[in-house]
Amino acid sequence: MSSSEDKEASLGSLGLATIWFGGMVSVPSLFIGSTLIAGLPFKEVILAGLIGFSIVAVFMSLESVAAVEQRMNTVELASSAFGRGGANVVLGIALGLSLLGWFGVQSAVAGASFARIMQMYFALPAPVWLCSLLLGLLMMLTAVFGFRHVKWLNFIGVPCKIALLAYAMVVAFQSHSWELIANYQPEPARRIDFLAAVGMCIGFFSVGGVVSPDYARHARTRTDAVVGSVLGLIPSALGMAACGAVLAIVQQTYDIVEIYARMGMPGLALSVLIVAAWTTNVMNAYSSGLALNGLLHWPPARRRLATLLAGVLGSVLAASGILDHFTNFLMLLTATVPPVAGVIVCDYWLAGSYRPVGGSNGSGSEWKRNGIVAWACGLATMMLVEHPIHSVLGIVVAAAVYYLLARERRDLSRGQRA
Repeated sequence: MSSSEDKEASLGSLGLATIWFGGMVSVPSLFIGSTLIAGLPFKEVILAGLIGFSIVAVFMSLESVAAVEQRMNTVELASSAFGRGGANVVLGIALGLSLLGWFGVQSAVAGASFARIMQMYFALPAPVWLCSLLLGLLMMLTAVFGFRHVKWLNFIGVPCKIALLAYAMVVAFQSHSWELIANYQPEPARRIDFLAAVGMCIGFFSVGGVVSPDYARHARTRTDAVVGSVLGLIPSALGMAACGAVLAIVQQTYDIVEIYARMGMPGLALSVLIVAAWTTNVMNAYSSGLALNGLLHWPPARRRLATLLAGVLGSVLAASGILDHFTNFLMLLTATVPPVAGVIVCDYWLAGSYRPVGGSNGSGSEWKRNGIVAWACGLATMMLVEHPIHSVLGIVVAAAVYYLLARERRDLSRGQRA
């Protein structure tokens, strides 16, 4: 390993786990629990989360080990299968649009919280859509012009998020017993298929799982990458989902804004919810802008313009009511993102076809048919198969198709040499 790589490889397992833990302590993490508890008993919510997050942890760990061995980020690893240009487009579509949607979800949470504060304390009926739009644009400007100061926002926001969550759980268990929560049963009409719930959990963190090489490449060893990924994801994801489910049961609503509005000191609780959404959303806008920049083949100097465009589109999504379609959005994530992991993992671990293309030697316009066709087949499987197991099938089909295409190409090359 070179001296520059030594400097990069500075993350131990605890450091990497802390990064993922910080990302999981967020409003959407509570959303997945409050959404699932509407249609599943509490124990099944936890089981669905354990299965779904464990599936993500598997491909996340395999990608992370590859990232450590090659010291490459997600796009550079994917370039072997998709080509440099193909990786930019596929990841730009799958990840960029997903992050754009998350920006809209977070902006909608902040807008609904602000509107509720205005109604409760000032008797002003502020339209939720307008509050979501304006706050989304303000968050976007933070990402475009004030990114260097975001760390200060996190210094305030992360402790506030943890304190708010701890306070909410204390309030919940002061008035309700564990038996009530453990024995909770949803309304029969709202029942969710268990495998569909597993798929929603996969979709919830599939983006993080696919982009894990961006962070894991800085891990010191392969063991650090795996341990840090698993410890950073599964305990925190399950814990946040459980908290969201508990709060939904106690407050008898599945709306996270309404849950906090019904707590003691609602103004403070909702204000912290806004800050919590803000800290996460700046990163959504920034990352979505980077993905959009690559998708449009813009030079790095136009990153701010791409972030501006991403923020405006995300704010419009928030104003149009994306929060009311949160479940559908999760299902969309499940369809577009996991097949990318299937292709990357197969290329590196199964097909023996990995060839480094990233970095300074990478081609900016190269497209590789095998990766794009395999991803498209995985995506088509998830879109066409109605059974809830399609979440896993999309990954498997993408990997299988890529393996067959890679083998066919290898056999053809051998035949030509003969």
